[in-house]
This record gives sequence, structure tokens and C-alpha cells, in this order.
Amino acid sequence: MNVLVTGGAGFLGGYAISALTEAGHKAVAYDIAPPAEDILAVAPELSTGCRHGSVTDLARLIDVCRSDRIEAIVHTAGRVGLEPSLADPPAFYQANVMGLVNVCEAARQLALRKVIAISSNAAYHQGNGDKLVETAAPFSVTAANPAAHYGTSKMAGEAIGMAYAQFQGVDFLALRVTAIYGFGMRSPMYIKPMVENSVLGKPTRFETGGPMKRDYTHVLDCCRAIVMAIDAPRLKRGAQRILNIAAGRTCTATEIAAIVRRLIPGADIAIGDGLSPLEQENVRMRAPLDISAAKLLLGWSPQWPVEDGIRQYADRFRDYINAHSGRPRGTLAGPHFA
Repeated sequence: MNVLVTGGAGFLGGYAISALTEAGHKAVAYDIAPPAEDILAVAPELSTGCRHGSVTDLARLIDVCRSDRIEAIVHTAGRVGLEPSLADPPAFYQANVMGLVNVCEAARQLALRKVIAISSNAAYHQGNGDKLVETAAPFSVTAANPAAHYGTSKMAGEAIGMAYAQFQGVDFLALRVTAIYGFGMRSPMYIKPMVENSVLGKPTRFETGGPMKRDYTHVLDCCRAIVMAIDAPRLKRGAQRILNIAAGRTCTATEIAAIVRRLIPGADIAIGDGLSPLEQENVRMRAPLDISAAKLLLGWSPQWPVEDGIRQYADRFRDYINAHSGRPRGTLAGPHFA
């Protein structure tokens, strides 16, 4: 199948390009920026197979789909993060909401076979139990989404995709992913600076964040779900169209630090036991995602326990820096709520 990956030059998009190609599909990246050097190491085909364009440009998106005879779209493009969304709300709604509208509209106009949209656990307003289940209420009449405009834009995107599916026949499926990590990741989420600084022999210091928990999910597990969703039969009317893709268990940043210390000799990591005000607000949606629906409907389950994933991340980062004379982009040492 000819598959367009929006945001295909980014972290998840690059891995998706590689996974789809390995599965026998022709994967074409669509992005506003060229791939970084580390993402080219993940998906070398990006050096020649990237189409320039924004998801906010419907005409360009349709032109690329036509010229490359695209049959399906994997939509990974978008803006992420709680704090960035507070700094520039219009940009988040333009990219994440109108971007999703344009992807669905291109699929409608060109009668594409399916749209797989990458959503987020940030779409959850708040869980009603020990796990976040797809059927939990996505909206409250008394409180905003804990992830601010980012979470609100992802929630709106899912609703838009559902409307295109029900009323206009677009075979839409949203994969709610959470805390995706691995070599080439951009959002710090504590794990990036911990791993990369430790491999480089640098200390890592956080004033707060030790209790902040996340359902850390390896990027290769996410990409396997994407491939399985592309290969799955067309969904029937009334089928569930939002699926959690996650490890299904949470780890605190303190627990991640302990794993990194075990795996990387000499790792020097210190993290405070408190939470900042934004962390205190955001932790409300940090619960394990219930992945039973993905197991039932896609036959998918995670294969990367967090310790194995961190080991793989460290090994790949070490190989990368050893193979390059210059160092990759500097690591960040602050929390992020993507």
C-alpha cells in the first residue's frame, strides 16, 4: 500500500516510515522540515523520500497524495506539550485541529482507504479508575483538560475524525499513545536527558519531578501498532475507532532514574521529590492506559518492557555518537508534558 506519513521526518514519523517500509509498504514522508541526522540513521530512505508541505495546506496535501498515488495516511504531524500550548494556543489549534481536518478531507476527496491518526493520552480529561479507558468521558463542564490546549486539540481531533467516519465514510482510527521514548526522541520527559547525559558521562539534575509518573511506551511498540492498523481490514460502521497504545503500566521519574543507574555504570542523576505546580496539575492524567481493546481488535500488545527499552535506547545512542565525529543535538534537562 502507498502510505503518506505526515510529520514523517520527525521522531515517531521516521520510525513509522522505517516500519512501514520493512512491512512491504511504500512509505512517503510529508513534513515542513527535513529529517535530523539521528532520524536519518533510523530511516535512511528519508534522504530521498520526503515531500515538503504542511498539514495546514490542504491543496498541497492533496497534490502530494495524487502524485504519489497515496492510498492511506498515517497522521503523526502536530504540535505537542502543555507549556508550549499555553504560550501559543492558536498555533496548536491550527496545526492539531485544522491539520486533522485537512487529512480527513484529503482522504474524503480522494477516497483513500484509511486514516490512522496518532492521538495522545492528553485527550483524556481524567480517568474514572485505576486505568485510562477509551470510554472515559473526554470532557468536563467544570474543569479544562489537564494538558491545556494541547490535550484539548487532541480531543477535538478525535471527535472530528469520528464525524468523518460516521457521516462521510472515511475509515478513521485514532491511536492514543503516551510517553513515547527511544533513540531520536525530542521531548525530554526526564528519560531523554537521563539516558543521553549518562552515556555521555554528564550529570543530570532536576529540582522537581521524582513522583511524576508516565506510561512510558517504546517507539518500536508504537510503530508495530501503526503497521497492524494499516494492515487491518476496514472497520465496520459502529466499530470502536479510538484505541490506547501503551505499555499499560506507569513508572515514576525516580524509578526511571534507578533503571538508568543500573544499566549505565557511573550514571550521575539527581531528581527532587516534589512536583512543580504544572506537574501537580498534569499528574492527574498520568495513569496506565487500558490496552485490552488494542489486544482484542488489532491483536497488538507491547513487547518492550521499560528496562529493555532503556537498554536499547542507550545502546543505539552510544553507537550513534561513536559513529559520528560531532555530537547530536544537546539534551534537555527539564520536564515536559507531551
